[in-house]
Amino acid sequence: MREPENGKREYEQIRIPEELKETVDRAVHSVDKRKSAAIYRRRRLMRAARNIGVAAAAVLVCVTVGVNTNEVLAKELGQLPVIGSLVRVLTITSYHEEDGDHDITVNVPEITVENEEKTQEPESDAAESLSEEDIEDAVNAQIQQIVDDHVAQAKEKFAEYKEAFFATGGTEEEWGDRTMDINVDYEVKYQEGSILSLVLTTSENWVAAQELRYYYNIDVLENRELTLEDLLGEDYVDIANESIIRQMQERAAADENLVYWGVTEHESQIGGFVSVDENTDFYINADGNPVVCFAEYEAAPGFMGIQEFEIKKQ
Repeated sequence: MREPENGKREYEQIRIPEELKETVDRAVHSVDKRKSAAIYRRRRLMRAARNIGVAAAAVLVCVTVGVNTNEVLAKELGQLPVIGSLVRVLTITSYHEEDGDHDITVNVPEITVENEEKTQEPESDAAESLSEEDIEDAVNAQIQQIVDDHVAQAKEKFAEYKEAFFATGGTEEEWGDRTMDINVDYEVKYQEGSILSLVLTTSENWVAAQELRYYYNIDVLENRELTLEDLLGEDYVDIANESIIRQMQERAAADENLVYWGVTEHESQIGGFVSVDENTDFYINADGNPVVCFAEYEAAPGFMGIQEFEIKKQ
């Protein structure tokens, strides 16, 4: 068996043809474009709810879970997140596929709202524009679209890379057994009363690992997405900014390798953290506090990964 370090050195010494480098650069650039588009879609979720049509689709190796029809199966699936009797989150589609080029693992959640328990009248104007089915179907449809797009685009990108590799003189021996890992999964972060916080994660791993997260914080009674202002109050900007900057400074002081652009490092031309706003990504943790999240390269170098900051409610 080839030693990992030797393999790493051999891999790093492989000369990358210019044409292939351009293809890789375009692929990496497309990630930024897709991320921007994904954030745009998420922030327009409730506005677009009435225009979303949910169609039935065939899926590969699909597992459909009936919570009330198979007690043993439901128990074996683990703890199905349940918010009282208002909303359920379960894995409706789960599959693993290997085809030589790709190793794909997908878990798709679905949110189901129980009609009979929804007796409280909506308190906000935003809620009046949506029916219960709208928020449920809008979130589920968008999640399914994200999953479908992620898998399709990852396959397309890998195919382009492979084609360029051989078109620029690469050999089967040099290609070896390269594959792309494509993953989709989710985690319920908070569940209490009518509030649900869920994070959908998509990732791919080939030339470099890339991960995107999608955050859903919803109140099923009011049929709307929650904001930082809902959790922290009207002074949410000052409260969050002060906490985030303090935590960044504390982390950098404890580890000299950590850098936060614009806060602990001011010489870089890369823009870093300035302020939270109504579109800042976050989830709600088990304590009911918002956790503000920054994607890779958004506030710090990529090696630091996704950065999270819990903002304790005052």
